[in-house]
Amino acid sequence: MTIPADAASDEQLIARTREGDMGAYDELYRRHVDDASKVARIVTNNSDEAQDVVAEAFTRVLTRLREGGGPDLEFAPYLKTVVRRLAIDRHRTSQRDGSQTDPSILDILPTADDAMARSTDRQLVRHAFETLPERWQQVLWHTEIEGRSPASLAPALGSSANAVAALAYRAREGLRQAYLAVNLTTEVQAECRPYAPKIASYVRGTLSAHDTREMSAHLATCTHCRERRDELLLLVSDMRGILWPALLLPASGIAAGAVAAGAGAAGGVLAFLNPVTWGKQARQVAAAGGAVAAAAAIAVAAWALTSGDDPADPPAAAPSVSAEPEPPADDPPAENPPDEPPAPPQQEEPPADDPVEDQPQADQPVADQPPQNEPDEPDEPVEEEPPAEQPEVDPSQPSETPSSEPTDEPTSDPTTEPPPAEQPPTIDVQPPANPVVVAGEDVTLTVTVSGNPPPDLQWQYANPPAGSADPPAGASQPATSAADAPKSGPQFLIAPTTDGTPYISSAEHRAGQTPDDDTSDSPDAPAEADWIDVAGATTDTLVIEAPDREVDGRLYRVKATNPLGTITTEPAVITVQYPPAIEEQPQNVTVVEGDTAVFEATAVANPAAMTITWQVRAPGGEWGAPDQTVATPRQEGVRSTLELTDVNGERDGYQYRAVFTNEVGEAASEPATLTVHWQPEITAQPESVETGPGDDVEFTASASANPEATWAWESAPSADGPWTPVPDATGSGPDATLTRPGVTLDDDGTRYRAVFTNELGSVTTDAAALEVVRAGRFQVDLGEAGVRCIVVDGSGVPRAGDCADAPGRGWEVPGDGTIVWRATGQCLDGVHPIDAVVLAGCDDSNSQQWNLDPDSSAPQPIRSVKYHNFVLDIEQVAPDGRVILFPSHTGINQQFRYLQP
Repeated sequence: MTIPADAASDEQLIARTREGDMGAYDELYRRHVDDASKVARIVTNNSDEAQDVVAEAFTRVLTRLREGGGPDLEFAPYLKTVVRRLAIDRHRTSQRDGSQTDPSILDILPTADDAMARSTDRQLVRHAFETLPERWQQVLWHTEIEGRSPASLAPALGSSANAVAALAYRAREGLRQAYLAVNLTTEVQAECRPYAPKIASYVRGTLSAHDTREMSAHLATCTHCRERRDELLLLVSDMRGILWPALLLPASGIAAGAVAAGAGAAGGVLAFLNPVTWGKQARQVAAAGGAVAAAAAIAVAAWALTSGDDPADPPAAAPSVSAEPEPPADDPPAENPPDEPPAPPQQEEPPADDPVEDQPQADQPVADQPPQNEPDEPDEPVEEEPPAEQPEVDPSQPSETPSSEPTDEPTSDPTTEPPPAEQPPTIDVQPPANPVVVAGEDVTLTVTVSGNPPPDLQWQYANPPAGSADPPAGASQPATSAADAPKSGPQFLIAPTTDGTPYISSAEHRAGQTPDDDTSDSPDAPAEADWIDVAGATTDTLVIEAPDREVDGRLYRVKATNPLGTITTEPAVITVQYPPAIEEQPQNVTVVEGDTAVFEATAVANPAAMTITWQVRAPGGEWGAPDQTVATPRQEGVRSTLELTDVNGERDGYQYRAVFTNEVGEAASEPATLTVHWQPEITAQPESVETGPGDDVEFTASASANPEATWAWESAPSADGPWTPVPDATGSGPDATLTRPGVTLDDDGTRYRAVFTNELGSVTTDAAALEVVRAGRFQVDLGEAGVRCIVVDGSGVPRAGDCADAPGRGWEVPGDGTIVWRATGQCLDGVHPIDAVVLAGCDDSNSQQWNLDPDSSAPQPIRSVKYHNFVLDIEQVAPDGRVILFPSHTGINQQFRYLQP
């Protein structure tokens, strides 16, 4: 591979890898994978095996770098050494299995020390081995250390080859789980607790597709879990290479190994590992005379393989197996021994919507599969420990360790201090049964849980099951304990279970009692499937921040799990006191005037005891108490009703609301509007109009109505009718308007009225009259005496006067020859020549007839019909002179202008 000149050196990439930069290790892989593959292909002479060797070599080197070991400057030589070392192990394994390998390959293999054997803590491996059942330790020793086949072990173990193969598979699986268990006894970070127990299943490839994706995402960001995964990868890929240095470290060379072998033959198999558990079994399998030599040979081989390591423990002697062992009379049969953990579960089925990959993921090696029938052995039914009879256990949890069996006779070998006894989880302090808190205030729940290994904790919550009783309403009403509960209700106990189910009917654990029939279907206990994990809540304390009404009545518990079992605490039922919350708002109401209006509102609260008041607000006004003469409030529990009787239109648009109050606070509902419907009511009548010919006139009328009314105008020639619609005189709304342009004298006396109509009825206004008349005032210009108008003085005598005192329409000229003073309805009468004109009742006499043009406003004389050549005259041209009948002389005092408004 060509490396750019500006690229980072191997030394830099190695340093970055130690700091956790996986991108740097990816670059090292790309640079050196080809060279490593070439070496692997030359050494193994098998392309498939070469790929496995290269993958395992890179994994080991990565683990070594993370531990601070490995190369510092040159990466390639170290990697090639690891590749060759792995090839040696595979070659030796193939020789033990009887497969054919070219002996010439050994000539080119180096004898470099396998530094990676120290990458896994030997003490952890050894401790994990010691926690296994005695039968598993024995089969692992013979298959992994001695390299013996299941067929050769079957007679010595008193079982079939198939049963030994299955036992070996379960033993290897148990070692991996036990190694993870002792590894996890160290402090695990809180964020890793949901994932750490699943690492073994992840490495074995037995996780579901969903859990595999979650674990891969976590491993991408968590250094601690990646280190545990890498350690398990080593144990999976090279169990023999891990067990040899962990179990067979010599104290002082070959002689020590031989001595230890002899001691093992005399005192028991693997007595140095666990004298208590190995003593009896050692005597059973140490009958053959050649056992000492075989054990010594294995010890020497182990020392040769690990001579580069600093010895920490003395080597152990190999067990001696006779071809025909003599089974002890006091031991139970080999089938289904009581101290053997259950078989690991089968591969989990992926969900239906997750495709099954043909190959495992790159970072997820798969452990050895269950052994098949040996090719040189006949198929026999499995006589011992059939997997079908083994109860399934969580693959992410290590197998249980059975109690140790004491040895019958003392041993001279020193014994180590036994580890603390393993215990399933135990609840020491339960969470508070019924904490009460005001909404918005934090709630803190604490528990105390013990066990060995320390249990993993997970807080869970569940909502009250449908149909369960309401939670306590306040602090003064604590939840009833199981012991104090009435017999008519359900009672529950907490018991450790393998699936975490916390609820067991208490009647099942009381002698001579059975649950009452009326409580057999009690919904008080949530179903196990209803419990939900609280994200990130994995400590002994849970803080529920600012709970609201949604949390009221919710149940919380802790689920504690270690390899020996699972237990849950009693549930804590949270009571949250909160102010009223409106659940049913009052609705807008529409009624017909005179009917009854009803408003309703509902609220929930804790405590549920509430006072409810109603308020009213006029449009644009302030909230106040409703009028008690028409308003009647009623309260039924959390529901309140306001009833308004004999509603009138004045309350249209009023708003009403309910105010709920408890000891925690109050809440006001949204306002509801009252709409009152009524038929039209006249608020303004039309008025009669007086006008002159040619003028435009307008009539108006108003009415209130709800819904809004339509209107139409009608007319009649007189007060006697008949009434007919005025064309195009319709509309809608509260105001009705009628315009009559250019009226004539023929319109005089016409009546007009408006009709308002809505869905509730109609109403008609009064009639208004139209008067069309020629009316105005007579004005004369007297020169120095000024402009004067004809007025009528207090004595009823017409004379010249101030125009400000003259009505604009004081004199009417109807066109029949008369001149009428409209104030009294009298006619102007010229009784005698050269005498004052007077007002007299109109009698159609010729003295009341005058000649003038009423349509002209120009100065003109007003002539008497009775007295020819006599005209109206202002006496003596005086500003207050009387109006007299005088011979015409065309003077200024005889020129009158008729002015209409």
